[in-house]
Amino acid sequence: MLALPHRLTPILLLPLALLGRAAEPATVSKTPLVLRAGGTPEHPAVYDGQGVVIDLGTDVTDHAWKKSGDLWTSDGRLLGREPIPAGQFAGLFIEEQPLKVPRDLAAEKLHPDRKTFCYVSPDALKPGEMGYAEDGALYFRWPTNRAPESARLILPPKPGISAVTIACSNIIVRNVTARYASNDGFNIHNAWTGIRLENVRALSNGDEGISAHDDVEMEVVNAEVAWNGSASGGVADVDRCVTTYRRCTVHDNLEAGFFLAGKAHTVEDSLIYNQTCDIRVAKGTQVRRERVEWRGRP
Repeated sequence: MLALPHRLTPILLLPLALLGRAAEPATVSKTPLVLRAGGTPEHPAVYDGQGVVIDLGTDVTDHAWKKSGDLWTSDGRLLGREPIPAGQFAGLFIEEQPLKVPRDLAAEKLHPDRKTFCYVSPDALKPGEMGYAEDGALYFRWPTNRAPESARLILPPKPGISAVTIACSNIIVRNVTARYASNDGFNIHNAWTGIRLENVRALSNGDEGISAHDDVEMEVVNAEVAWNGSASGGVADVDRCVTTYRRCTVHDNLEAGFFLAGKAHTVEDSLIYNQTCDIRVAKGTQVRRERVEWRGRP
């Protein structure tokens, strides 16, 4: 899928074949990208990924799963991984689709020392949810839109790993796809300014697709943000950051399209669909939206 900029209307995502040329195989990297070398406001540094896909997932379809209808359980800890906290991140993907890790709030009241590490029992799981057994085994229930054994199972890396980390000011990052990180697709902390993302895709990450924190100032143009597993949103910009999104398509993330809790934000000429809500705004946050098309869920 390719994001096509439009001057007055939200972007459309079209297969390359419809554009009259065949898609070229993407370069895939299994190593997180960390960008530390910026430029100046007058001459920003440019990182052009030329279509590179930063893919941090591991295919675990052929693991020795214990199968009981649509409920599957790993044979012990999957790849030796520790359970992740419940309530915020996706811990497994069925193809592009994230599986939610719900919290068992009743169990947490009985075990306050295990807050966010009490999981809904297998028999109480809803379709598209997962949890962990006492021995650390991962269990999940297939979502209703996927038949068991019909798709690949993708495990993100250990917690806290983002696909792309920007740690500098005055940089343009373009033509990069970030997927299957355990944390964010594109993660920006600190007081970096003059950041611009162009023609990027943030797909199927455990937390947000794009997330700016602290005092970051950033502009995002022609991005697709989809199937990310955060309990906040596909995009989550927080603290005192200032961000602008133009000609973006945001869809099929677990919760809101955008969660905006920073200082001030703008969303323009963008399309948001298949979300629980389009833009969730924290109290006291300034948000300007213009020509944003919202389609909800089908």
